[in-house]
Amino acid sequence: MKKCAAFWKHTNLRNSDKIFPCCRFKKPVGIFDGNVSDILHSDVYNKLRETDVSTLPECSKCMYEEDNGKKSLRQKFNETYDMETIGIEYLEVGLDNICNLRCDGCWAEFSSSWSEKQFPDKPKSFHIRSGRDIEQLPNTLNKILFLGGEPLMTTRHYKILQKIKDPSNVEVTYNTNATFLLPEQQISLLKTFKKVHFIVSIDGYGELNDKVRSGSKWSQILEFINQIKTLGFSMSVNSVLHLNNWHGFIDLEKFIKEIDVDWEVNILTYPTRLDVANYNNKQEVLDLVNKTNIPNKEYVINHLS
Repeated sequence: MKKCAAFWKHTNLRNSDKIFPCCRFKKPVGIFDGNVSDILHSDVYNKLRETDVSTLPECSKCMYEEDNGKKSLRQKFNETYDMETIGIEYLEVGLDNICNLRCDGCWAEFSSSWSEKQFPDKPKSFHIRSGRDIEQLPNTLNKILFLGGEPLMTTRHYKILQKIKDPSNVEVTYNTNATFLLPEQQISLLKTFKKVHFIVSIDGYGELNDKVRSGSKWSQILEFINQIKTLGFSMSVNSVLHLNNWHGFIDLEKFIKEIDVDWEVNILTYPTRLDVANYNNKQEVLDLVNKTNIPNKEYVINHLS
């Protein structure tokens, strides 16, 4: 029976006060009331811990990756966390959809810019769906990841970090589009934490990135990368392969080598119209992928096949 340690050690908070067991789980399992510590002790989580995750439709993405040669998020959780005790060690926070970009493959739930384009007749309060503030963080916490929208567009991440009593024991990670520099006040606070890491979303090199991530400016991304490297914080790049950017991955690979950071490549599977597996000339994509040394290359090839 397949288990996932996320159900013992982790939770994901999103806008509209929804609780998800992880960023991939396909439906919410509760509503956040401001108390992080009680989440894992709900009836829903008790049931999840007793369930074979391979039977859950909500866990299908991890199962698909494991079947096609990629280490899944579930497997990464199981390598990092035990299933002996219950207590949140890793918290993901995405309490609003405020974002300045309209990236290919994204939608209103995760981007206020997309929301404003898709629902121009709706009031602003519908576009930006802020969640309840976190009242208290558990002492078991040792890692926190800020998701978006774009977390660096507001100060909510900063206010949450100020609630952590012993930052020297906590790792902080941001998923960011790299269009906002860190102000000095936030830098000073971040330097008190055990580790600070930035996962920078880049889906192409130069003009291609700005095209598929509408609103992005390549010059700002380069400036952000330089700031993070100068500050001594760690950084990696996450790229999503899809129908509108696959042709640029050779140039992107060269850039990643130049800035010398870890790189992860995921495949966009929704919306299906942008899935490279639905391209009318998949061999063309396969030929290009075979010319690269992109991470998860076996998984990309298996997906296309």
